[in-house]
Amino acid sequence: MGFKKYKWYKVDGEAAAIDWTRGNVAEVVVNGKTICLGRFEDQWYGFAELCPHAGGPMLDGFIDGNCRVVCPVHSMRFSLKNGREASGDSYKIKTYPVEVREDGVYVGFEEGGLFKWL
Repeated sequence: MGFKKYKWYKVDGEAAAIDWTRGNVAEVVVNGKTICLGRFEDQWYGFAELCPHAGGPMLDGFIDGNCRVVCPVHSMRFSLKNGREASGDSYKIKTYPVEVREDGVYVGFEEGGLFKWL
């Protein structure tokens, strides 16, 4: 497998303005796309706003003690590190790398590639 290249985009608004009132999952807009951000042990993670299984809003989920985001609909658990579903089902949530920089929070989106139009 090749090395992934990312184009980095700043989260719209200030990092301090991210609404964490629903726990450790927040919904943000990055480069016009809505995604979720989560925190686990001071590390930030980006992931899809909807569960790939039943389309549940991940904003209403939570992050468990094993670095997994839990869907609010069927309690499916997805690794924040690689997106894989914990029970071994074939479901996988899209994940995005996140960097906290002096001037804000940035999310990486994969660049180019032969099948990026799919």
